[in-house]
Amino acid sequence: MKSNHFAIKLILIAFAFLLVGGLVGYKLVEIQFIEGDKYRKIASDKTIRNYKIKPIRGNIYSTDGSLLATSVTKYDIYFDTKVVDDKIFNNGLEKLSHQLTQISKKSQDELYNYIINARKNGNRYLSIFKGISRNEVEKIKKFSIFKNGLIKGGLIVNKRVSREYPLGKIAERTIGYERLNSQGFFSGVGLEHGFGTLLRGKDGFEIQRKIYNGQWKSLDNENKKEPINGYDIVTTIDSEIQDIVHDYLLEQTEKFQADHSSAIVMEVETGNIKAISNFGITDDSKYYEKLNYAVGESIEPGSTFKLAAIAAALEDQVIDTTTLVDTEKGELNYYGYKVRDSRKGGYGKIDVMDVIRLSSNTGIVKIIDSVYKNDSKKFSDRLYNFGIYEKVQESIKGEPNPKIPHPSDKNWNGLSLPWMSYGYGLSMTPLQILTFYNSIANDGEMVGPKFIYSYKKPGSTNEVVYEKRILKKSIFSKKTNNILKQMLYDVVNHENGTAKNIKSDYLKLSGKTGTTQVDYASDDINYISSFVGYFPANNPKYSCIVVINKPNKTFGYYGSSVAAPVFKKIAEKIQSKSPLIKLHTKNELFDKLKLTSNSDDKKIKIDNNKIDS
Repeated sequence: MKSNHFAIKLILIAFAFLLVGGLVGYKLVEIQFIEGDKYRKIASDKTIRNYKIKPIRGNIYSTDGSLLATSVTKYDIYFDTKVVDDKIFNNGLEKLSHQLTQISKKSQDELYNYIINARKNGNRYLSIFKGISRNEVEKIKKFSIFKNGLIKGGLIVNKRVSREYPLGKIAERTIGYERLNSQGFFSGVGLEHGFGTLLRGKDGFEIQRKIYNGQWKSLDNENKKEPINGYDIVTTIDSEIQDIVHDYLLEQTEKFQADHSSAIVMEVETGNIKAISNFGITDDSKYYEKLNYAVGESIEPGSTFKLAAIAAALEDQVIDTTTLVDTEKGELNYYGYKVRDSRKGGYGKIDVMDVIRLSSNTGIVKIIDSVYKNDSKKFSDRLYNFGIYEKVQESIKGEPNPKIPHPSDKNWNGLSLPWMSYGYGLSMTPLQILTFYNSIANDGEMVGPKFIYSYKKPGSTNEVVYEKRILKKSIFSKKTNNILKQMLYDVVNHENGTAKNIKSDYLKLSGKTGTTQVDYASDDINYISSFVGYFPANNPKYSCIVVINKPNKTFGYYGSSVAAPVFKKIAEKIQSKSPLIKLHTKNELFDKLKLTSNSDDKKIKIDNNKIDS
């Protein structure tokens, strides 16, 4: 009985083994033949990848050849401390620690202890160096332990490309940046983003195999596609002029403890932007290129818009240079709102030329309101005809449209016309204001601001040059243009000009001051101080605008004392670096801008009647 029982047990055990073996065999057959492709794909997916090869982003240059932005290959070094054999590690660590001091700022003892502790903790990705050069990598490969490579020496070399800006913070916001977000879209600011499609290039790809500890190796394959590197672009920026603008604007912004500021220098004939700087304040009262205020911030232009208002009236022939206006006591009342001149008591009776020279608020308001109050559409239409209602450039994203009120607007009211005449109730960016003034310097031709001169393939001498952009061939008559030039000349060089304090002994300057109230609806009124003009006055080469927002009022806030001196310093420094004119005698200087009087000019006198409230 016992032997039979034992035999049955053996049979059952044997059957169980056969059953299990059969099941295992079946599973092996299933994996190998039935679902083999599936599992081979899973294994392959973990060890083989289709890898994108990134192109080298194009360089950005200044027009004088300085490098503004470039892509630099950097290397990060890591140490797999666990993989190294005890004998190699113990015999080589002291020497390795000493050799690393050739590159590291740490001492030999610090490095020795750093690596020892990492090995004790089983660290397989210990950071040794970040952002080193190719030459330094080749040197490290010969160091003790590391000379054994990845598998025996634990040396991990990661290659990456970083974007560097050799001029540092200068024109930082205009040069800009571009990033690829997690959704696969590019975002950024400045020229880097505006011309991203040219700079980026096109990805290549190759097949790679995973070899060890997260490292991948390229496989030789016929399907490898090389990347196409990005184009190099040459900007219109002149690095010397950019330095000048940067330094003087920063100096004045700090001096007046302003909230933010901007300045632009444009080449009159071409519209080429030679320099552009912006400064905003940090929480710890430091200044840096926070935003591109020059291109992207809309402001009420204030008194710098008076010239556009006068230009409209001159073009419509409703005033001439002899038109008189009574500024009365320097204060007017419009619908319960007061318009005041900066000079208490006013200027008495003055002509149109003096309205601009003295920057009289009451004068400009009375003139424009009197001649256009029955046809305000004519005034707005004339301003629109000047081309100042549209964006002026496309290179840098984020430029807002100018806001020029029109009687067809829903919110047009009795204050709109007088307020517009001296630059309130409308908005323009500093670049848009400068573009208008540049047109005057350019004899009426409005050219679009240009940031890029050309682009080309890396290493190529064939470049694609961007043409001058003419926005409007002539925005007003030659006669009106000459009158406007004389007005701007007088602002600086006449004894009554609001910017007589910046009259230069080295070259003649022309321009217009602006002092704009902001936050005027609150109890704490602040100001925007501005100056816009061109130089040399008799043969304009460059136009320039300086805008300083919310200077500390205890130090000053008038455009003449805050912004205009920066304009003068910029102009004189450019003149000293690369003379724009020979130094003239006082009698020679302004023959080209003398006005020719026309005896047939219509004489118009503005009456003293106020608008009924």
